[in-house]
Amino acid sequence: MSFGEAIKSVFSKYATFSGRARRSEFWYFFLFNMIVSIGLTILGRKVPILGFLGSLWSLAILIPYLAVTVRRFHDIGKSGWNYLYLLIPSLLYVGYLVYLIIQVGSSVVGTNGAIDSDVLSSMLMNNSKALLTIAILMIATLIAWIVWIVWMARDSEPGENKWGPNPKEMPNNDPEATIS
Repeated sequence: MSFGEAIKSVFSKYATFSGRARRSEFWYFFLFNMIVSIGLTILGRKVPILGFLGSLWSLAILIPYLAVTVRRFHDIGKSGWNYLYLLIPSLLYVGYLVYLIIQVGSSVVGTNGAIDSDVLSSMLMNNSKALLTIAILMIATLIAWIVWIVWMARDSEPGENKWGPNPKEMPNNDPEATIS
């Protein structure tokens, strides 16, 4: 599947969570999303009034990104719920950081409304329990990301599985076609 075919395929299945997605479909779409996101970030920094475009893009791409990821999990013979399980360490890590920021309150918020990382760092250095929790959550998140990358890089499960036929084995790579 080519770069253009992958993008077209993902957008044509915008919210389709059933079926299977080839490795090339997932990674080409991932690359496309990264290119657009980086481009919009650069544009937003050059022309601040357009800074909202990155957020708009993130919202627009959320559903097809989740859908192609779930279909990719199906292609390797795993439930799409595995993605949620892999996100749990990241969500816990971010949630714990938010909790810490709320706990220390306004003492870490600078005059411009941004979080003063120096104050936050010094507070964390004096709290070994918080540091240990952050370290554990960071390691768990890193392990989850590595597992995710390994799974997304795996080849398709051969033949048909409970999510449908292997898209690599379809005539003309059309998952809608049937194998005779």
